[in-house]
Amino acid sequence: MTCFCPATLRSIFQAFPPSTPFQGTESPQIRVFFWSTALASFLLTFVKQRGRRNYSIVDRIWPLYPLCFLVQWQMQATRTSPQSVVIQSLVYLWGMRLCFNSLRRGDYRVGAEDYRWKHVQMWFSQIFGNGLTGSLAWEAFNLGFIAVFQLALLYLIALPVRLVILQSSEGQWDLLLVSLAVAMLLTLAGEALADQQQYAYQQHKRVHPDRIGFVHQGLWRFSRHPNVFCEGLFWVLVSIFCMRAGGVDAGVCENAWYWAGPLCLLVLLSSSVRLTESISLGKYPAYKAYVVKTSRILPMVPRDNREVIDIAHSYHFVH
Repeated sequence: MTCFCPATLRSIFQAFPPSTPFQGTESPQIRVFFWSTALASFLLTFVKQRGRRNYSIVDRIWPLYPLCFLVQWQMQATRTSPQSVVIQSLVYLWGMRLCFNSLRRGDYRVGAEDYRWKHVQMWFSQIFGNGLTGSLAWEAFNLGFIAVFQLALLYLIALPVRLVILQSSEGQWDLLLVSLAVAMLLTLAGEALADQQQYAYQQHKRVHPDRIGFVHQGLWRFSRHPNVFCEGLFWVLVSIFCMRAGGVDAGVCENAWYWAGPLCLLVLLSSSVRLTESISLGKYPAYKAYVVKTSRILPMVPRDNREVIDIAHSYHFVH
């Protein structure tokens, strides 16, 4: 694997200068689309819904945003290869599945907001206070992370697909590409199954409120976040597939940009899991035992009860 050097960094800087990150790689329409949606997402958080501001604007467009780039790239394509059809179909399937799951959970209702944003705001208040400093810090976070970074991340995870859509010649199928396509389909099926199991459990819990407060059966028996595992794995496989089909050497540092999206997504998912679990640990006493018994993200056989008791005793149920 070629290591980073000044020439490599210079070539990446020239392709993606910080001031205009898509200059030289995208049409003006895509740059306008990105920055206008980022600004709109930021400004819409000031519009009160049901008497309060809402920071889940980006969450609502998350399933659809990468698909918008695919449409624009396809309009620029001079030909459509079988690999392009396959990878686009899988990404569209990802978006439709995620959008359906968000719809049935009520995420698109007026005033609906991810409950974790309230906890993030409380954390900001504890660090920066509730005065002018705290307000400025939060709005900087709102613009930089909630609006710009998340939309940039959605662009980056879709960016490798551009290689396949705009390739000038039809690539050849091999065993690796077929295996990657099948693996991506399986990860989508696994994520859909995990979401269905969680949704069914939450619906059943409303009828039987005496049940334990979190899903721990099915795929959730082997991982505390099987949907997160499948989500991260899917986009890693997308990058590998696209670089393989597009004839790009994944081991060359000049092509490291195509790894930026999935790697940043994995970091974001890991941080999201930590936040979610900190909330669950404070809300459900039994979640501490679940933490000890079940793997966090990577699916594994759960620990037996004796091992759980020994670990819980040694750590006093502190994760």
